[in-house]
Amino acid sequence: MIKKKAILRFDPATVEKPITYYLIKQYDLWINILQAKFEPALGGKLVIELGGDQKQLDEAFAYLEEQNIKVDFLEQGVSWNKVKCNNCGACVSVCPVGALKMDKQTYHLEFNYQDCVVCGYCADACPVKAIEIIF
Repeated sequence: MIKKKAILRFDPATVEKPITYYLIKQYDLWINILQAKFEPALGGKLVIELGGDQKQLDEAFAYLEEQNIKVDFLEQGVSWNKVKCNNCGACVSVCPVGALKMDKQTYHLEFNYQDCVVCGYCADACPVKAIEIIF
């Protein structure tokens, strides 16, 4: 099984389509929703991990394109520049899954990449831009 992480971006016209249902039902994909944020009037964002064989994934991504859903692949996820980081902790308070933590002994930032759902909140909160989302 091949796994791919992606951010699916929906405009207001596509936000109410049952996309995950079709990806599972029509393309027999394994799906793990990492984060979802939707507002019908504005659109939405779905951070998702998809699993299947290459043919299934290719067909599913073609389907998403037909539905006018923008797909950004997350090949690397999050990049944290430890040298640039000043350990201020601004990112810790916005991380919804606790992937970023402050060591209480050293007051240095710790980043658990396995727990990260690539929501991007940490990158937005970082005042020195030591955290970046890599597509």
